[in-house]
Amino acid sequence: MVFTQIITLLVVLFLIVSLYKGWFNPSLSFFISTMVLMVTNIITPQELLRGLSNQQIITIFLLVLVTAGMRIIYGTELFANMFRKNLSPKQFLLRMIVMVSSISAFLNNIPIVAFMIPYVKDWADKTGNSSSKFLIPLSFATIFGGMITVIGTSTNLVLNGLLTEYNLTLLGFTDFIYLGIIITVIGCLYLYFVGYHLLPQHDEKIDTVRQNLKEYIVETLVFEGSPLIGKTVRDAGLRKMQDIYLVEINRDNDIISPVAPDEILKENDLLFFSGNTDSIYNLIREDNGLSIPEQNNLEQLGQFNFIEAVVSAGSDLIGVRIKDSDFRNRFNASIIAIHRGGKRIAVKVGEMHLSGGDFLLLLAGDQVTNSTGYKDLYFVSLPQKISTAKPKWYPWAGGIAFASLLLGITGLVPLFTICLVLLTAMVIIRLLTIVDIKRNLDLSLLVLLVCSLAIGVALEKSGTAQLIAHGLINAVKSLGSVAMISSLFVVTLLLTSLITNAAAVSIMFPIAMSMAEQLHLSYTPFFVAIAFAASGSFITPIGYQTNLMVYGPGGYSFKDFLKVGGPLTLIYTIICVTFISLFYNIV
Repeated sequence: MVFTQIITLLVVLFLIVSLYKGWFNPSLSFFISTMVLMVTNIITPQELLRGLSNQQIITIFLLVLVTAGMRIIYGTELFANMFRKNLSPKQFLLRMIVMVSSISAFLNNIPIVAFMIPYVKDWADKTGNSSSKFLIPLSFATIFGGMITVIGTSTNLVLNGLLTEYNLTLLGFTDFIYLGIIITVIGCLYLYFVGYHLLPQHDEKIDTVRQNLKEYIVETLVFEGSPLIGKTVRDAGLRKMQDIYLVEINRDNDIISPVAPDEILKENDLLFFSGNTDSIYNLIREDNGLSIPEQNNLEQLGQFNFIEAVVSAGSDLIGVRIKDSDFRNRFNASIIAIHRGGKRIAVKVGEMHLSGGDFLLLLAGDQVTNSTGYKDLYFVSLPQKISTAKPKWYPWAGGIAFASLLLGITGLVPLFTICLVLLTAMVIIRLLTIVDIKRNLDLSLLVLLVCSLAIGVALEKSGTAQLIAHGLINAVKSLGSVAMISSLFVVTLLLTSLITNAAAVSIMFPIAMSMAEQLHLSYTPFFVAIAFAASGSFITPIGYQTNLMVYGPGGYSFKDFLKVGGPLTLIYTIICVTFISLFYNIV
């Protein structure tokens, strides 16, 4: 091994461990990795920046914006028939997975899941079912559907972006649709007949909080004659306390939340603290102007605007201490509790460093905000009333948009051109505004995708990909070409279970290319194998964004994903490898 190969392997190892452990925001992990590669002259600045002009990468962002416009066109009525209360759980499950898998073939699956979670939870709550029976199927169904077309998941477009870098033939319509449909049908049948019975039945976290409210929030009173009257929250010493946090003031039934440090305390103010309950009562025993009111109002739950949210895998909040994140001002909400891995973290909230997939219980003001769209937080407990009041021309606009996307998917018209025309039309008819575009543009995703292309270049250029491919070939060469495809598929599948799908496909691309060259076989079956393997993240919640989105709201553990996703992954692997071997005649 030469120096450049050692450095490249170490960088890739750092990237995998960093993404798995959540040391940094994913885009920052990629950026650090590419900086090391550039400083050591393994890649040039030109090779790093080449991704900015890659048509497939730009197409991903155009599709995100077009999806935002489609979401406005169809809104909630697209799912209206799904939320009937008279449906049995299995009927609801079947309708949900069939509908979302179909839509995910054309629209980005992240906003679909983000949109669906509140409604699934609301339906489950109203019908007495547990949402944990439906949220993993929601995520898995969007993954299935995304495999049907080249635009269904960013994995396919990232792979085509890598092919563009090397002037290789792009994967087309037929490389995805047949296998994608087979996977979707069999996957949905598995979820309906097997997965549903393997899924846990968890209590809703908000209900648990409300039933055990005093474990989370303690109410205190600024009594008559209290020395705190007329003081600001900061001057009263209630701003930076050990193990406790002032989250709300109730003043004559007016709710003040979040509480500003300059808020002046008044007589009979009700102050609500969150955190370590013993510390709160110790504070009261110190005779500092607070007491426990005789008429405790904690049971009047209407005064609390509880909201559930999940930290996005690419959120800027990851790795940042909450007290340094300006959380309350950004979202007009205070964090009451944090759940990670299905367990509440019992430490001072302000000192916590957030991770992707953290499930947050928030106490929000009247106008909770999320100006960053889906980049930082997914609000998962804000069900809106289903409304069908849309302009009459909306269905026509939606139909034209879908028909146009079909032209791009089938290759009759360049997909980039279709997306650019659709986006321009949506702006002209004011379906999308500049504010909408800014909200949906994710610069962290751009950094991740550009850097992922650069890492692929480094693996190929340094000879590291050829080295790894040679090792894989030697390990299974006596078993034939199908074994080669199988080994590539399994390695990619294991990798995507630990890191993001975009990272997995960018790391495995040069290895797949080198394997095909050394075996003197067509590139296409090897590229199709890593495309489907990189999207097949079913056994962990961290490998795919939508899995991470449902992880907290469903109260799932890693074991739940392994229990439901393990048999599915085995079935998935057998189907994919068999189809690829037969369809591309490499048996």
